[in-house]
Amino acid sequence: MIIKKLSNEIRDYEDIDSTNEELNRLIMTEDLTEGTIIRTAYQHAGKGHAGNSWQSEKGMNLLFSMLLKPDFLSPERAFHLSRITSLSLYEIIDNQCDGVQIKWPNDMLVGDHKMAGILIENMIINHTISHSILGIGINVNQTDFDPSIPAPTSLKIEKGCHIDMISLLVEFRNSMERWYNTLITGNERGIMEAYNQRLYRLGVKAYYRSAAGKFTAIIRDVLPSGELVLESEKGDILTFGFKEVEYLGIIPPDHN
Repeated sequence: MIIKKLSNEIRDYEDIDSTNEELNRLIMTEDLTEGTIIRTAYQHAGKGHAGNSWQSEKGMNLLFSMLLKPDFLSPERAFHLSRITSLSLYEIIDNQCDGVQIKWPNDMLVGDHKMAGILIENMIINHTISHSILGIGINVNQTDFDPSIPAPTSLKIEKGCHIDMISLLVEFRNSMERWYNTLITGNERGIMEAYNQRLYRLGVKAYYRSAAGKFTAIIRDVLPSGELVLESEKGDILTFGFKEVEYLGIIPPDHN
């Protein structure tokens, strides 16, 4: 059921610092409709989660930010925005190629290769999220990447053909509208279940590293607030926030 329609407005730029920054500036001077999208062919100061940079060849990838006004959400429930953004990206990429998974907290993978990333910035007023900027980068038609970028891929690499980016963006908007309305109607359990079902390395024994050192564990859950829940080899339940734990790789089947 669609309670709230998202805007069809897309503002295009050739080159800006970042779509998130531009949308932030526009919010200060205009009353933008919820769902407004800022898209650019190139951003010279693109950034990912926790200050990581986002590198992209000009005009080859989908770089955009969408405005939401989720004033029904408290800051403690903010990770639901990451969930529905991930699920929307999952749907549009899954329509194009196989092997899509969500890597906690903010990446989209095909196999073991990164195809998309998310950076969400929230503005909080009176203990509610007044505005949320969903910054998204999808590798679409780029086939050559900087060697320093770990394991990238793109839709063109996976499919072997050129992808129309406007059609992909409209598809994302439509998917996002459905998931956003699922959140508005209060079906948070359904959102969490859908997210966990698509989670990279869920239930798989793997190597991780935290401030305490390297260890072996299995992903068991992602809490409503967004923390990752791991079970260690000893059966201990460990909970980590963003940037507190790093995935290192799976354990070979013949490992003793």
